[in-house]
Amino acid sequence: MVIRSLLALALLVTPAAATEVRVIDGDTIVVDGKHYRLAEIDTPETNKKPNCQREREIGTAATKRLAELLTKGELTIVVVGDGGFGRDLAYVYAGEVDVGQTLLLEGLALKWTRGPKAKAARIAIWCPPSP
Repeated sequence: MVIRSLLALALLVTPAAATEVRVIDGDTIVVDGKHYRLAEIDTPETNKKPNCQREREIGTAATKRLAELLTKGELTIVVVGDGGFGRDLAYVYAGEVDVGQTLLLEGLALKWTRGPKAKAARIAIWCPPSP
């Protein structure tokens, strides 16, 4: 595993194999006890009541896909900030695969922007009104 911190002027830590990698949901992982939130994306929460069935399905699919992607090679974690709730905000790569970008391209994540209106807009995409 390689950890680069842009906040610390791209400090490069010697590569080492992660001993424990755990997926919390579609945009949060734990590597060797440290929590990381994937930068620039949002996936539906899977650890609380969803707003609709489709949100639950997308969140579950994103969680499963993230777990698959993390097996594609050695992890590189580029920390870019504070993700809140005790997590670092980071870009995560498995081998050459940018896992966050892959989730976006596959439709399992949406671009994250700050604020309650942005969150409501993401929920409206995951849970569109019935015709």
